[in-house]
Amino acid sequence: MVEADAYCPEILAQALAVQRAIDRFSFELLQHHLETCFVSAVRGDSQQDREQALRELLNIFQTSAKLKTAGHHEAVEGDDDLPAHQSTSKAGRSGPAAQDLGRR
Repeated sequence: MVEADAYCPEILAQALAVQRAIDRFSFELLQHHLETCFVSAVRGDSQQDREQALRELLNIFQTSAKLKTAGHHEAVEGDDDLPAHQSTSKAGRSGPAAQDLGRR
């Protein structure tokens, strides 16, 4: 849509719809993990497995909190904490909407 010079509000509406879908998927995946893998590890005999399961869960919430509290500037310019697939690099973008992103 950006490359096709679509109207910015249309692009934003699509981006928000994608984000909602990702949020729903993430919630369902977390719920499944808690009901299966996490419960198995916590109920298991291995203290090491229990501690690892707790560390993983805390890491998930810590990462989520960082993403939710990051301001726009931090999310665009300081995306070092984001996994590679969530990078906000502007490379390869073109068109008016992409140029607007590049001005920030």
